[in-house]
Amino acid sequence: FNSSNNKLNAIYEAAWETYRQNSVDIFMDCPSRERAGWLCDSYFMAKMEKEFTGKLDVAYNFYENYALPDSFAYLPEGMVPMCYPADHYNGNFISNWAMWLIVQMEDYDKMGGDKELVAKMKVRFENLLEYFEQFENEDGLLEKLDKWTFVEWSKANDFVQDVNYPTNMLYSYALRKAGELYDNDFWIEKAEHVKDVVLEQSFNGDFFVDNAVRDEDGVLKVTENTTEVCQYYAFFFDIATPDSHSQLWSKLTTEFGPNRNDSEIYPDVYRANAFIGNYLRMDILSRYGLQKQMLNEIQDYFYGMAELTGTLWENMSSHASCNHGFASYLGHVLYRDVLGVYNIDYQDKEVTFRFADLSLNECEGTIPVGDEAIRLEWKRNGDDITYSYEVPEGYSVKIENLIKEQL
Repeated sequence: FNSSNNKLNAIYEAAWETYRQNSVDIFMDCPSRERAGWLCDSYFMAKMEKEFTGKLDVAYNFYENYALPDSFAYLPEGMVPMCYPADHYNGNFISNWAMWLIVQMEDYDKMGGDKELVAKMKVRFENLLEYFEQFENEDGLLEKLDKWTFVEWSKANDFVQDVNYPTNMLYSYALRKAGELYDNDFWIEKAEHVKDVVLEQSFNGDFFVDNAVRDEDGVLKVTENTTEVCQYYAFFFDIATPDSHSQLWSKLTTEFGPNRNDSEIYPDVYRANAFIGNYLRMDILSRYGLQKQMLNEIQDYFYGMAELTGTLWENMSSHASCNHGFASYLGHVLYRDVLGVYNIDYQDKEVTFRFADLSLNECEGTIPVGDEAIRLEWKRNGDDITYSYEVPEGYSVKIENLIKEQL
């Protein structure tokens, strides 16, 4: 990846270096403090393996670890480890992070992953979703999950009980992805029910609220606890859209972001962190066509990291890991939203190039696909864009123009 913006180039190089140091044989959190493979982080890294190397070899290693054991020591039946292979003798696990394994496997399948491995995971997911059934309350939402419930490294982690709405947003999404992956209508219908109840309970007319708690009479009452990341969960996991929640979307895109003064602007909405809220924000800005805004924000959020350490961090501050594998996902963001390789459909062999109205003069890049590659180069002169590309044999090309002027 190379563009006429040196800050973006530095972020790309930092993403490359971060991925390289965290993908020896499985996807790792960081090469120093925790050289081990965690769920969720690995969702972002698997995308980067595909786009940095053209293959899914490390992803296969990572997911096969979860497919091989008959059971997991120290965990309740049906649950999977939050980090594996790394048995926690104290029996600890992250309940909601197990749902990411479903999301990751569906994405692995779409990227052309091993069909036999995908099939092997079906029983694992059946057992996992059966495990969660014991925590469903009278509304069908998960309540009082056992052990550690994790939303992100922010104030959001203080609002995880009794009913955590970001977790239920993820639950709805995981159910839908499992249903689509294994052609299970029951899971898809259940996903829609969870979504509907979350919409009814969590959204207060202004923001999605993080949690509800039982009072002394056993009545479930929604709190006023509100976090920035909860809003991103809602849009990322398809609970909300700019059409369904237009006023909230306007707030998020005009008043939130890297430069919000949260002591004055919505001080009761606690700020998101890098892992994972700010990354979710980059994705939803892209999803709804705000590439130009995203290009500016990605520099404000992440260029300082790239400049200081040449890698990308776990948090927005340097107090923890300054080389965290998931953060390499910014490489995907740059390929997709700046270079313009918006989508690679590995199953139907179609590449979608999307040209957005960016404050950028030129960009070029190469994404390997197996032993071949996708190459795209474009230059802008005023209202005119000239471009050239190469795609692997057998791939078709679709062009999308987000610029008003004719290409």
